[in-house]
Amino acid sequence: MARLTGEIKVWRDIPDDPDKARIEIKYLKPGEKRDIEDQIELYETMLRPDADGAMQREIKVNPARGHKRYAYLCAAVTNWENFFEADGVTPMPCTDENKIRMARDDETFSPLIGQFRDELAETVVAEREEARKNLRS
Repeated sequence: MARLTGEIKVWRDIPDDPDKARIEIKYLKPGEKRDIEDQIELYETMLRPDADGAMQREIKVNPARGHKRYAYLCAAVTNWENFFEADGVTPMPCTDENKIRMARDDETFSPLIGQFRDELAETVVAEREEARKNLRS
């Protein structure tokens, strides 16, 4: 299709959360994921000579460190509701800094966001494939 698709976002509930916290997850398009990979320098490609002197491509994986390891999480989480500071009263705004704080404080947070991202990506791919089928018929 020769048109932009716009942003695709869904709200997901945090399972078993006593405060009924919810997160808005954004579908990361392939171009956005490539931009994040470039930002965190996930892969480094080099040409090196092999034993015969022919140049061979070598790909080195650079693990993301520090704040960079949360780049996908920060890009995908666009909003949240009912997130609080440690006192349980003070609302916690949805900022990249607070997303990282949550990921560091709660070991289930990042995997849950990853699960939400995967589920949303599967839905988007299935819907697009269905739309393509409908265009053909």
